Amino acid sequence: MAVFNVSYDLQQPETYEGFYSLLESFPHDHIMDGCWLVESDDDAGSLRDQLKAHIHGQDAVFVVRIGDDWAGAGTQCGGWLNAPERRFS
Repeated sequence: MAVFNVSYDLQQPETYEGFYSLLESFPHDHIMDGCWLVESDDDAGSLRDQLKAHIHGQDAVFVVRIGDDWAGAGTQCGGWLNAPERRFS
């Protein structure tokens, strides 16, 4: 499985239950507002398309695969990313 950073900017006041339910269906870590790490067998484009089905035209979503060269400050994602079950290739 790969780890992806999913970043988004949701503009509309409607609820986004499907969007958040989909994110929560993957092994994940919600690291900051508008930014999650998710683990998936899908590629970035497929994951984006799944999420895009739950957002509106004025919204944005960006999905990128995480590798072993990452850094963070002020987040608590290091433990999740460094877990033995997450090996980056």
